[in-house]
Amino acid sequence: MDRVQFIEAVRAAGVVGEGGAGFPAHVKYAGSADTVIANGCECEPLLHTDRHHMERDARAAAGALAELKRASGAGRGIFALKKKQTRAIPQVREACGDFGLEMALLEDFYPAGDEQILVRELTGRSVPALGIPLQAGCMVANVGTLVSVDAALRGASVTHKTLTVTGEVRQPGIVRVPVGTSMDECLAAAGGALVADPVFILGGPMMGRLVENEATLKKEHVAKTDGGLIALPRGHCLHLNASQNVERMRRRAAAACIQCRFCSDLCPRMLIGQPFETHRVMRVFGAGAEMESEAGRKAHLCSGCGVCEHYACPMRLSPRRVNQAIKQALNNAKILYDGPRGTKEEQTRPREYRKIPLSRLASRLGVSRYMGLETPDLGTLKPDVIRVPLGRHIGAPALPLVLPGQKVRSGECIGEIPEKSLGARAHAGINGVVVSVDDAVTIRSEEYA
Repeated sequence: MDRVQFIEAVRAAGVVGEGGAGFPAHVKYAGSADTVIANGCECEPLLHTDRHHMERDARAAAGALAELKRASGAGRGIFALKKKQTRAIPQVREACGDFGLEMALLEDFYPAGDEQILVRELTGRSVPALGIPLQAGCMVANVGTLVSVDAALRGASVTHKTLTVTGEVRQPGIVRVPVGTSMDECLAAAGGALVADPVFILGGPMMGRLVENEATLKKEHVAKTDGGLIALPRGHCLHLNASQNVERMRRRAAAACIQCRFCSDLCPRMLIGQPFETHRVMRVFGAGAEMESEAGRKAHLCSGCGVCEHYACPMRLSPRRVNQAIKQALNNAKILYDGPRGTKEEQTRPREYRKIPLSRLASRLGVSRYMGLETPDLGTLKPDVIRVPLGRHIGAPALPLVLPGQKVRSGECIGEIPEKSLGARAHAGINGVVVSVDDAVTIRSEEYA
């Protein structure tokens, strides 16, 4: 398959980055690189979706990486995973041998799965601030994305998503569902919550999004970028932290931030040489001066990894959420970062000694009790109704191609990329009838000839 055919197959299938960002893969893969990397270093505590893919679909992921290597003109293809993923290593090693790829085994630290950290680990190069791995000669693809690419090269569209359901549930596990499945059905597949009045995190405990109750969970639907659903007791420290409003965070920053620099000194972005100093952002935020100062604009450089908030800060403040709030305010005001973007190699020297062990991080997060839970394969759900999002990826929402009352089949394209826009196609995950079309396409299951 040549480069043009490869890119077109990925575009037609609606593949986006499944590690969380959701960047349309056909655009990402259109560049040239000297190194392509399969990212199996799932670094969020409690999530096991990538491990599941590698244990079952290592050959598909490796084959897709080999095709990406060919399409991008890369000289190296590296399949990266962690040493602790012992059940996946034999399958990955065999697949890498078959496709002429390298295998790299990393230690269990956070955030090993951040693509910029992975580039530094494997190549010794640093991505510039607000840059992408391609600027360091690399392309990084999540293993789940690569499994979807493999299917796309065989003519199949992205219709399903695999995610981890864990925490305070009766049967933690891995479930495969049509895109658009209600999150409460994923919870039910895991036996429901073990605690009364739970809260939920969509994603991982470090970077995930809080959902306040089961009624709200019913309104959440699985997107291509979702990787996990975690149930927690109400009042858990992650719940309390996520529930703070901006003004409470400001008062706490003004009263309690001691400018110790731990948030900056342990920041993964700072440790690959980027000019990000979280403690300076906290200083101006506490003073209410973030919108006027150069230090406030540095919030644009935050990756949202949560190290500052959940691990580094001795005062239990919320630098990650502060950065997110400032970034949103700056974006609304159309204020861009205009500072330096280069990297300083001298900042990287302590990096080897500041990697955060996942076990220690889990303890700080209050989720150690869930770390050893088995997450078996719970199978594939077949919901009666799905609500396929037309957005939920980077770029413009897809334009609907269907109308209420129209019959569709699983795999059929129901949303097209707007002309001359960045975006991704959407596809039906079940056979059925279109019920409604708004920012998503609701489909009711119905078999027909």
